[in-house]
Amino acid sequence: MVVLANFNISLSARSESGLIRLNNEDNLFCNGISMTVLTRVRPFSLNGIAESPCIFAVCDGMGGEDEGELASLTTVNTLCTHSEKIKLLASSNYIDKVVQAFIDDANKKLCEIMRLRSVRLGTTIALVVISNEFVRAYNIGDSRIYKFQDGILVQLSEDHTVAEQKRKMGLLTSEQAKHDKSRHVLTRYLGIFEDEMVLTPDIITPFKTSKGVKLLLCSDGLTDMLEDKYIEKIMQTFNEPEKIVNTLVNKALENGGKDNITCIVVALN
Repeated sequence: MVVLANFNISLSARSESGLIRLNNEDNLFCNGISMTVLTRVRPFSLNGIAESPCIFAVCDGMGGEDEGELASLTTVNTLCTHSEKIKLLASSNYIDKVVQAFIDDANKKLCEIMRLRSVRLGTTIALVVISNEFVRAYNIGDSRIYKFQDGILVQLSEDHTVAEQKRKMGLLTSEQAKHDKSRHVLTRYLGIFEDEMVLTPDIITPFKTSKGVKLLLCSDGLTDMLEDKYIEKIMQTFNEPEKIVNTLVNKALENGGKDNITCIVVALN
């Protein structure tokens, strides 16, 4: 382990197409490593350590045929080109601006693809930047970011879905929103033309980097198959990121694996 500011960063990631879909429209970014055109056609797994500052992301593409894969791949590739600047400014007051610059660039590239190919495509993104001082998180869409600390699991990100809008308006209870058909209708995602929306990510309140924190980033292929209480129980039971990831993904597959499943667990020890 590499010791940085009195903590170590260990990680595990896994991505599967699931039991229903033949293709995997998800992608991920683990501090420079992502799924390529070749590696995304088969189950993907990664375990290791990271050096601060570091960046993690999960993208869930959409568009049918190979458009979803293209959207998520384009986004993680764009993140790679912006990653050094994001890491360089991870501890500064400019971090939100450089993340927005990445979002703008990725969205512009997706819009160019749509114009060129006369298709519609898009992707979610759940993004975490860890520096020696702070953990900063951002999201667009319904891929989620959770924080696990002192035995408690908390969802940091907000689902940008019609169902969540209805819940906030009091039209649905939290339990109803989980099962409502509109839970998969996104209100915000990468791949929106400028005349439709000024696209910005939710900026989650930063918190201090400290030992004992675990972060979970995942696509809805995981959370549709598993309740938060089960995820919390697994994170209470196991300490190693690899064990947590494999247990969660295997259970999601056991429960039906109806969508692509991608998750990353990052542990600060």
